[in-house]
Amino acid sequence: MDLIPDLSKYPVTTVNGAIAVGIAVGTLYCFLGYRVLKFVLCLTGFGLAGAVAGAIAAWVTQAHMGFMLGAMIGGGVCGAMAMLFLFRTGIFLVGSLAALLIAQNLLAAREESWSVWLILASALAGGMLALVLERLVMTMATAAIGAWLVVCGVGFFLVGPTFVDVFQEPIELGRDRGIVALSWAVLAMAGCLAQLATTRKRKPQPSG
Repeated sequence: MDLIPDLSKYPVTTVNGAIAVGIAVGTLYCFLGYRVLKFVLCLTGFGLAGAVAGAIAAWVTQAHMGFMLGAMIGGGVCGAMAMLFLFRTGIFLVGSLAALLIAQNLLAAREESWSVWLILASALAGGMLALVLERLVMTMATAAIGAWLVVCGVGFFLVGPTFVDVFQEPIELGRDRGIVALSWAVLAMAGCLAQLATTRKRKPQPSG
């Protein structure tokens, strides 16, 4: 279950531009996620629906770039609108996505059949928790998703296309994968703390 596509199929300028946008979006998610929650939900819907629509268009049209871009934009707009009007569904989706990212990275090296079911169960649990503990879980979820996007993007620019292969390796302390995982965890924690500090409820001012 690979969450990073094969980037060698696409033009270098397109890939670099997409990754730069991903870093910017990741920074927004990581440090401002809950403060701009509706915008985050729209971005999530746009990204997921656009990716699915683009993949379908690529399969149908044999990777014709024009049709792919059109399908991605059209599908993305529909996904963004859906998340805007189906707010609770969006909350569930973001919580599930964060849990899926964490579980997939922790279990990336497991070849047992149960690992897939555990990843799916984790995604379901993350979505349910997001509905029950919205503020806390969404703060953590957006920080985790944003940090993952930033680490992936920065790592790609620093290391090159081979960085994608690092994410397919098991997490081991003292090796490249361990460093990447630690960077992700530290950045996610920083983003979570920043969000909690900036979204803290204000105490009522004493009258008189």
